[in-house]
Amino acid sequence: MALINIKNMSFGYDGTDVFLFRDVNIGIDTSWRLALAGRNGRGKTTFFKILKGEVEYEGEISGVPPIVSFPSREIPNVPDWKIRKELNQMGADPDIMYRPFETLSGGERTKLMLASLFSSENAYPLIDEPTNHLDMEGREKVADYLRSKDGFILISHDRDFLDRCTDHTLVIAKTGPELVNATYSVWWENNEDRMENEKARNAQLKKEMSSIESAMKKNASWSAKAERSKNRAHASSKVKEDHFRRAYEGEQARKLMSLAKNLQNRNEKKLEEKQSLLKDLEKTERLKITGSDHHSRIPVLIKDAVFMRDGYPVVSGVDIVLEKGKKTALIGRNGSGKSTILKYLAGTNDSEGIAATGDINIAQGLKVSYVGQDTSLLKGNIDMFAADAGVDRTLFNTILIKMGFTPDMLRRDADSLSLGQKKCVLIALSLCEHADLYIWDEPLNYIDIYMRKEIERFVKESDITMLFVEHDRSFQEAVADAKVVLPHV
Repeated sequence: MALINIKNMSFGYDGTDVFLFRDVNIGIDTSWRLALAGRNGRGKTTFFKILKGEVEYEGEISGVPPIVSFPSREIPNVPDWKIRKELNQMGADPDIMYRPFETLSGGERTKLMLASLFSSENAYPLIDEPTNHLDMEGREKVADYLRSKDGFILISHDRDFLDRCTDHTLVIAKTGPELVNATYSVWWENNEDRMENEKARNAQLKKEMSSIESAMKKNASWSAKAERSKNRAHASSKVKEDHFRRAYEGEQARKLMSLAKNLQNRNEKKLEEKQSLLKDLEKTERLKITGSDHHSRIPVLIKDAVFMRDGYPVVSGVDIVLEKGKKTALIGRNGSGKSTILKYLAGTNDSEGIAATGDINIAQGLKVSYVGQDTSLLKGNIDMFAADAGVDRTLFNTILIKMGFTPDMLRRDADSLSLGQKKCVLIALSLCEHADLYIWDEPLNYIDIYMRKEIERFVKESDITMLFVEHDRSFQEAVADAKVVLPHV
């Protein structure tokens, strides 16, 4: 066991006054299975770079052991049997380590890289988003594998995955890192309760301050009235009477002044408390999706179909019934043909040689909105995407701003965006299309947990027709009205 000590650590990017980290003081036990969580752009990957010494920072960090990172194609100089042993523990074919890396599926690459990490001796793994190419079964196996290990830091936006394999959580909140001895979901629930309590206290303070301000106005009115009365008395009274009146009025003025100061102090204390509340409140703007009203009650009906790519069968015996207003999850292992089916139904099949045979009925005039896995197709200026897609530019920009984009980001080139931001662009375009059928292929990849929950909410509450693939168990279970399970290949 070692302890990483972080003292007064600060970091900000060149050319900006904004700090990602400011005077951070935490200790990390390297035997913890530590989840690193937070919104996109909050600095999770940068935190890894800081620990690896890849970027300069202010402050002091000590006790960092030798580090190995995921993703990385570097294979450690260890006996083959060690890597094969780790692959066996994940339920992967050990022989994949002898195949060219380029020929491996995304899930196989993930498992091989993780096996390499944990076969390295005396090394501390930093694991960044390992779930993006894993199906649900693969995620469960990798989570069980990681739970059997001691000592790593893991970044993931899959809530169920984090809960299955971590025992501590470091959340990079708005006010800085928060470390807890609990899973992410426990932190989330406690944080939600804290935010609700702070909201209630904030509302109570607002009422109390309003009441004090009313009292201060009345006090000011009384003071002005007393001053006018004093002036009138000075002009008309006798000397002796004036003396006693002035004494009385002076006492009244003193009391009013004391009351005014007391009210002001009370208001300042309440204002100070109010300003301390809700600093970590993460605001997610509410989005909505509105589909068109197609006449067909069953827009897609498929029975005993075979889907092919370049003339070779990918999956056979496929039965799909999509009902109007229902969200259907397409479930299957990696390589089972899920994306092939989605691309066929979305009409993007010509360029990839995708075809199908069987009893396939697609309603006439069905307008389809498709969100694919590949974000590399986004090229050029973001501001031009709406025109290229034929959607309302104002609506598109409004949705992106609600997703956390700044007006400056809307003028950037797509190459400057993170993978999560590119996925937001694809989803925003889809939300603008008012389609009869929405087909989404792993839409949550690289999307942070807060935005995932908002996407989950508006899809669940809408009456759209949707066919989707998503390996985030929490999202799938919350959204799906029906499931289609593909046969194993």
